[in-house]
Amino acid sequence: MAVLALMLTVAGCGGDDDEIRSGGSEDTPSASSSATTETDRPAGDVEVCDLATEAEVEAAFGEDLPAGSFSSGSTDEDGVQWQSDNCNWDVEDGLEVSLEYSTAEDFADGELLCPELDSFDTPSTPVEGLDAASAAWVNDQVDPDEGTLRICTDTALVDIDIETSDGTGDSDTMQQQAVALAEVVLGNLG
Repeated sequence: MAVLALMLTVAGCGGDDDEIRSGGSEDTPSASSSATTETDRPAGDVEVCDLATEAEVEAAFGEDLPAGSFSSGSTDEDGVQWQSDNCNWDVEDGLEVSLEYSTAEDFADGELLCPELDSFDTPSTPVEGLDAASAAWVNDQVDPDEGTLRICTDTALVDIDIETSDGTGDSDTMQQQAVALAEVVLGNLG
């Protein structure tokens, strides 16, 4: 439910291939709608839960996490629609991490886009140092215990959503943890 709630708060004004945007609310024209469905296996050539082992995710976040569970997602950010294969690591009443992976075939028109990332009109911050990718981070403006890292490569759109326990969220730490996980994911994508 928390992942679904986080995904429902993710929205923005996409449309430009180079923009990165997320955030918004259900009541605004730029609202996003997302759905997550638990299934047995992902579609496509890449199995999202194979992009980072349990140990690699634990190392990135510095705590014990359960094995990742697969789900599929659907996102609409200001008219840009796409599907994703997701892997979720959730600690009850604790850290929740969602890795969302999409390719061109997951977009409504078959063209890979990188929607601009923001949260309720607060722009994202570019993140440097991830090879062969552009990336941006935004902390949720409604819930400071949540944040998103969006990574765009020539072949994939990858979102890493993080939600920490109430009162434990620190944007800089969450960003560093998301970048550590992104480095693993990009390395495993090859």
